Amino acid sequence: MQDANNLPDGLERELLIVLMEECAEVQQQVSKILRFGVNATGPDQEKTNAELLAAEVGDLSHMIQRCIEIGLFSAEDIEKAAEAKRAKLKRYLRHK
Repeated sequence: MQDANNLPDGLERELLIVLMEECAEVQQQVSKILRFGVNATGPDQEKTNAELLAAEVGDLSHMIQRCIEIGLFSAEDIEKAAEAKRAKLKRYLRHK
C-alpha cells in the first residue's frame, strides 16, 4: 500500500478482487441450494449443489490464506472474529 489512504495496489489489489469474486461465487452457490436443493444438479452438471458449494468454499479459503500470507490480515484476527461469531450464533440461532 503506497497511497496516503492506504489504497491497495499491485498484488494486494489483485488478491482482494479475487477474494471478492470468490465471496460472490459462494453466495451464488448458496442461492442455488436454497432454490433447487442441496443434492440437485444443474443441466450438464455432474456434481451436486453441495459439492459445488464445497469447491467454492475451498476457493474462498485459499484466497483467505493468500491474504494472510501477504499480511493483509492475520490468522489470529480471523480466529478471534470466528470465536465472536460462534458466541453470537449460540445466542441468537433459532435452530440449534
